[in-house]
Amino acid sequence: MKQDSPTPRVLVIAGRAGKLKAAVDAGFEVVYAQHTGLFSDRHRAASHEALLLDYTRPDLLLPVVAGLHQAAPLALVASFTDPGLEPAGLLTEHLGLPGNPASVSALLRDKHALRARLAEAGVETHPCALVDNAGELRDFCESHGYPVVLKPRDGTGSENVRRIESPEDVERAFDGRPEEQPPLLAERFLAGKEISVETVSQHGRHRVLALTEKFIDENFVECGHVVPARVGAEHRPSVEKLVMGLLDAAGLVEGCAHTEVMLTDTGPVSIESHNRMGGDRIYELVRLSHGTDLERLGFTLPLDIDPLPEPPVPARAAAIWFVRAEPGRVVDVEGTEQAEKTEGVQEVVVTAEPGGVVRPVRSSADRVGYVIATGADPDSAVARARAAAEGIRVRTEPAAVQAHT
Repeated sequence: MKQDSPTPRVLVIAGRAGKLKAAVDAGFEVVYAQHTGLFSDRHRAASHEALLLDYTRPDLLLPVVAGLHQAAPLALVASFTDPGLEPAGLLTEHLGLPGNPASVSALLRDKHALRARLAEAGVETHPCALVDNAGELRDFCESHGYPVVLKPRDGTGSENVRRIESPEDVERAFDGRPEEQPPLLAERFLAGKEISVETVSQHGRHRVLALTEKFIDENFVECGHVVPARVGAEHRPSVEKLVMGLLDAAGLVEGCAHTEVMLTDTGPVSIESHNRMGGDRIYELVRLSHGTDLERLGFTLPLDIDPLPEPPVPARAAAIWFVRAEPGRVVDVEGTEQAEKTEGVQEVVVTAEPGGVVRPVRSSADRVGYVIATGADPDSAVARARAAAEGIRVRTEPAAVQAHT
């Protein structure tokens, strides 16, 4: 890779300051693109340059970055957050840099299109349909049986995912929904153990690095994760075959991916996939348990700075458990210091503070904190993280609280 400067430059679109620091630690100069109101002092400290603009507008982004690239060439454009993935792909294509084209992000974002591509490629077939009203949803349920999952075709963070169990649920599913809203995706419900598969890719070659077990609440929002997943070795070949087939069918060639899979009685079935590392600090669980730095690899693999790693053997387990609180206005928060002193606890974060508002948990954005802990095995890691998280008490009082819709 020829560079005018001995230090490669990477444009990172959106995301947290920790990703910028990971790029700096990997030896990059960082140019950061973000909306003006979301650029913080932490971003400033980890950036060499910043582009403050609406990065979701190609008419703004492409000419600005093209001019920057001409003056001081970029080696890579990257994003690790859903809104930034397609802009990063557009720039990758426009500038002729290594990485995934925008079509990969667009396909993985559109869950219905991904189902169609997987069926076309012979990877798997799972019943699904786009539905605009109760009548279309009723037809799908009558064809495929109850229960059915109803969700946005391009949703993230488990937001607005519902389980339809009866004709009464069908009739209520579209109550109060504006007519101009896009159709929803109905899928046959999957029962079993839910996991996610954390992979890295380099020039079209894929490697499974870790399996993450997920703990899901009644609203399909994760309340915890543990790495490695408690999955028998007999399941791994079929899981790897499914995920490799999915990544190939999607056209993914570089970097991290996070694919959610249900282990059913008849074998693994994909739920969705993303061309980024998993959220909810899963990348940190992989680092703590397997010793693999996914944040670094997301920058270095496309440029051959690091080789594609062999599957690591976990030295221990790591788990995250999320703090829960009753909806309302926060009065006080107790137990944080005690949680930090708990054996095995590595990280405690609580975002709730007095005067703030706790919303009903309808998506991952509604959670108010978490605890990460390690243990000799998954059971002990989960027990430590969960006990510490449940010891944190966010006391609230009744208040008018509106859920995210």
